[in-house]
Amino acid sequence: MQYCERHEMHHCADCSPRAPRGSASTGEWDEWPATAIIIHASGKAHLPGCTHIVPADIRPPLYGWVLTPSPGAWRRLTPSYPLCATQGNTERAAASRCKDCDATQ
Repeated sequence: MQYCERHEMHHCADCSPRAPRGSASTGEWDEWPATAIIIHASGKAHLPGCTHIVPADIRPPLYGWVLTPSPGAWRRLTPSYPLCATQGNTERAAASRCKDCDATQ
């Protein structure tokens, strides 16, 4: 169990490297930093390795993303504290987290 000194918790979603999940091969997600947050047009946020999305499909206008979110951004993400994309389609904002991605954190 890895402990994050910065956030004083185990399994920190912002600092721990994430391994790709499901059927996605490691190579598909190599270009995405482990800390990235990917935002779908539906307002749902996903993490690299999510089986709901295919890396080759992540491009504007359907997706926006944040490659270097601020510490705690994944946990703060709610309808009252949305995360706005900084790259791709910058009009995208996430108001909820993918349940499968969240379960890995």
